[in-house]
Amino acid sequence: MFSRSSQSAETEEKKDIFAPVADLMVGVVFIFIIMVMALSLLIMEDAVPRATFDETEASRQRLADFVKHFRDTGIAPMLSRLADANERRTRILRQLKQRLETSNINVEIDDKNGTIRLPSSKLFENARADPTKDGEAIIRQLGVAIAEIVPCYLVSTERPTGCPSEGGNGFLSAIYIEGHTDNAQFKKAVDRFRDNWDLSAARAIEAFKIISKSDQRISILKNPEGKALIGVSGYADTRPVDDTLTPAQREEGAVKEADRRIEVRLIMTVDRSEVQATLNDLNKRLESINADIR
Repeated sequence: MFSRSSQSAETEEKKDIFAPVADLMVGVVFIFIIMVMALSLLIMEDAVPRATFDETEASRQRLADFVKHFRDTGIAPMLSRLADANERRTRILRQLKQRLETSNINVEIDDKNGTIRLPSSKLFENARADPTKDGEAIIRQLGVAIAEIVPCYLVSTERPTGCPSEGGNGFLSAIYIEGHTDNAQFKKAVDRFRDNWDLSAARAIEAFKIISKSDQRISILKNPEGKALIGVSGYADTRPVDDTLTPAQREEGAVKEADRRIEVRLIMTVDRSEVQATLNDLNKRLESINADIR
């Protein structure tokens, strides 16, 4: 029936805001199977003896009732929880942006991808992982903003005082500090960096270290599984700020500086127990229908 992935096999990508999507896709497959079964019953109707026609009609009605239940009680609530979590992520991004603006730090947020981009001007020098003096101050303020705002959106028995009085589905599952580089290629190793992958990862790590030291509350931030909330990732030059530019256009100084940057990505999760309870209910209903049809 509906698949249940083992906890040990889950990856971080399966824990984000779209975690239930795989289960929803399984549900769509079952809808297809159900429709085929219903169609088969319709095709068989003329060949069914009158004595069993009423039973066939009753089975078809049960299938129709299940499809309606799946739509109204299965799919709709799941999609609603996903949309709610997405809205909550946008709320967090905007609060972080507002907090940084109080320190005269202008950042860009991407609601669709759940990211916040630090100003790249003078953030890193070419082929350097250590941020500039101004860059370090910006990253430190980001850490303070995270420490102040993020605890309000974690799974916890107690919300910190001063949190917004808003509810909603969705909790933070992870925060990734992402390092990026321009498209200048390494002709030879520079310091400890062999290529842009090394450099982007190092930039993310250096930013993480600064954030970790910016506020003592950072070290205690945990995800719903009780593990560290903040991690790092590096993307080299594979995710430029403007992916419509040609390689030649990316050679321009201002573009290179924009691509040497740090972004922060928020990953959300929904209440897995509610999702699993919905899937269990659908399982039981479908199994009951299958038993009757057999």
